[in-house]
Amino acid sequence: MKVRKPSYDYTASLPRWCRRYPEYSQVVNVASLSLPYLEPYLNSVMRRAQARLGPRHPLNHDIGLFCRQEAAHYLQHDAYNEAIRKAGYARLPEFEQRLRDHFDRLLNERSLKFNCAYSLGFESIGPIYAEWWFERTGDVMAEADPSVVSLWKWHLAEEFEHRTVAYDVYRALFGGYVERVRGLLTFLRDLRALNGSAVKYLLTEDAKQMNDEERARSRRRFAEIRQRESAFVRSRLIRVLSPLYSPHKLREPRGVSQLLQSIEAAA
Repeated sequence: MKVRKPSYDYTASLPRWCRRYPEYSQVVNVASLSLPYLEPYLNSVMRRAQARLGPRHPLNHDIGLFCRQEAAHYLQHDAYNEAIRKAGYARLPEFEQRLRDHFDRLLNERSLKFNCAYSLGFESIGPIYAEWWFERTGDVMAEADPSVVSLWKWHLAEEFEHRTVAYDVYRALFGGYVERVRGLLTFLRDLRALNGSAVKYLLTEDAKQMNDEERARSRRRFAEIRQRESAFVRSRLIRVLSPLYSPHKLREPRGVSQLLQSIEAAA
């Protein structure tokens, strides 16, 4: 693992940066809105786990790199989110406050074991979306803003790179298949609830600028891309739900190493 800090300029293209599926832009934008709350939460959980493991534990080095990568991610996404805020969606602060409150509650009210399993739930999704972005969305992103695509590919490439850390920490401190799966399913439930209402709001605001025919086309595009994405994610979640699942066994998506190397070469 390495800490990389690329810089991207996407201010000219947000919020509807995905030309072929503009509605998918908002799905991804909402995911970005969550990250300045979700990723600091992950770092807090990993630092608490690190304290429990003790100063001599061999996982400490990986935890340190994990936290530094996640910090670089959410700082970049905070700049991305500021560009979304400037697009004029008045209720965005309301959704961001919900996210902030949610992750604060988890840290303050739930056990370290639960938070480690919940964090692992998120980290189990990262490799799935790395494969989705690197191998399954070529046509979707064909006319998309390259800076936005580059941001997400960098982020997801590093999510794949540090995919084993939360898993290894959970195994070292707690283990247990049932708790691991419960953490994953709880995370997915919360993600659907928190992000879903924000996506609906953004799409509703966009639809106000359309005529009836444009709104109908927009609904069809949204249904098409969401069905395609959901089918892919479900097909990969099956292996995560297996008692034999280990992120150590995952195949690296095509293009991940090349992208990371190009970022390092440009630094």
